[in-house]
Formats: sequence, C-alpha cells, structure tokens
Amino acid sequence: MNKKLIAVAVVAGLALPMVSAHAVEVADKKLEVYGKLHLSLSQNDQLGTVNDNWLLESNASRLGFKGQIPLDAGLTGTYKFESEIAVEEGTTTFAGRNTYLGLKGSFGEVRLGRHDSPLKMAQGKFDQFGDTAGDLKNAGDEDGENRNLNSITYLGKFADVGVNVQLIPGEGDGTTGGQGIADTTSIAVSYNAGPLYVAVAHDSYDDTAGAAEASLIRLVATYKVGDMQFGLLSQSGVEAPDAVAAKEDWLGLSFNMKMGSKNKLKAQYITVKDSATTALEGTQLSVGFDHKVGKKGTVYAMYNTITEENATTQKENTTISAGYILKF
Repeated sequence: MNKKLIAVAVVAGLALPMVSAHAVEVADKKLEVYGKLHLSLSQNDQLGTVNDNWLLESNASRLGFKGQIPLDAGLTGTYKFESEIAVEEGTTTFAGRNTYLGLKGSFGEVRLGRHDSPLKMAQGKFDQFGDTAGDLKNAGDEDGENRNLNSITYLGKFADVGVNVQLIPGEGDGTTGGQGIADTTSIAVSYNAGPLYVAVAHDSYDDTAGAAEASLIRLVATYKVGDMQFGLLSQSGVEAPDAVAAKEDWLGLSFNMKMGSKNKLKAQYITVKDSATTALEGTQLSVGFDHKVGKKGTVYAMYNTITEENATTQKENTTISAGYILKF
C-alpha cells in the first residue's frame, strides 16, 4: 500500500512541473479561453397557426479561444476560434462564429477568415435584445446582420474615429460567382466620444454574374444621458443580389435605463416596409428587464411581438421569455 502511495506521489511530482511549464508557455502567448452560456424558456404564440408552444433554447452560446503573439518590428499576431454550442442539445458548430488569423500594428489590424461585417458591427450598442427573439435581425428580411466567410477585414481607429473595411473575393468562375478580390464589400466609419456614438455603413453585394448589384446602407446613433441611453437606427436597401428580394426601409428606436447597479429596463421598436407591389409592413416591439447576478451572470424577462401585414396577409408572433446568461 505504502509503495503504491509513494509511486503515485512521485508521478504527481513529475507531472506538476510539466503542467506548470505548459501554463507558462500558454501565458506568454496570451491565450484566453472564454465563453458565454445563454438559455431561455419561451412561450410562443403565432397568430393563425398551430405552432403555439414552449421552447427551451440556447441563444448563441459559445466557446472561444483567442490570443496575441508578439512578432518582429512591433507587430503582433492575433488569432481567434469561436464555436457556437447548442447547450440544450449538446451539439457544437466548430468555428462557426468569428474565426480568423490576424496581424496588428500601428496601422490597425487585418483579419483573414470568418468575420462580422463592418455594417453589422456598426450597430454598436443600439440593439438591446441581441441573441433573443427581440434581436433586430428578426424585424425584417434585409437585416444586414452578416458574418462573412472568406473575408479580409481591416479594423482601424484614429483618435475618436473608427474605420472598418471588409473585402470578400467572389472565388467564382465568372458565371456562378465573381472573380475579383472585392466582389462584396462592407465599409463603416464611426465616431465615438463621450456620450455620443454615430456610425454610417455601406454594403455592396455583387457576387453573381449578370445580377444587378445590390447594396444596403445603415446609419446608427446612440446617446447616453445619466443612467439612460437612447438609440436610433435607419437603414435601406437589399443585402444580396436576388431577383425576388424587395428593397426594405428600416427605422428603429431603442432605450435602456439603469436602475441601481444591478437592474436595467430596456425597450426597442423597429418598423420595416418593403418596396414590393403589395407593400409588406412590419413592426417589432420588445420590452425587457435585466438583473445582474454578480459580475458574470444575468437573469432577465422579456416580451417580444412581431407583426407583418399588407392587403392580403396578416401575421403576428408573440414571445414571452425568461433567460439566464453566464459568461466565463
């Protein structure tokens, strides 16, 4: 018995330095393991359908690895691998979120791989209900909330002004897709100083030969007054060359108010109208209440309703949710 205990102790003693050495090596490379688990229980009511139900959902839960490695000439190599996890089902989409290899210096940073478009990032802190039923991307079809593959993304900041540019090669043969380095582009310019944030962004999509070039433009502004933030979003266009897509005009308002150090009241309203012959008009209304549980935890309750109607169609989907978010 004693000999076995001694043997175990010796093996453990030999292993600990190896673990410590590995930890030091990882620390030098500034590896960070991070994640967010977000689950909600929702009751859905869809007008005129039999789809009324209860849902336990994972909302963009994720596990990521990122880091920075010092290089020569003042340059830094950056990397990120982020995977989405369906916690309620136990399945994973490996590297399905932002995943890239980057190079950073005094010029800014260039990232190669899968990355959010500058137009998507331009929303800043406007959206109060991201990754829930009230996410702004659910308000219409031409939402512009894209995470693009095969992208070359530049992120630059000059004092209070940010400049983000993304180029996406068509990688086609001239018939089924473009052949240029910038068949699809996304450009955003932002100003962020004190309580004011303003951004304008433009996407141009031309990745199918013979298709009319589609484009989308977005304007966002948020302003903080004491414990309150007000937001405005306006966008117009079509986000992909699609013969059946109709141009959409969006107008959105958002609001949040901190109530002490742990509570927040939120609201958001978005209207969408398309340019089809029988114009479809939609509205999204969301209200919610967040409560912080420590630095890394949040519990919330929210109500969201989306309506769409024209001369021949009327749809309404209402969701009441309670959720729990834990970051690590």
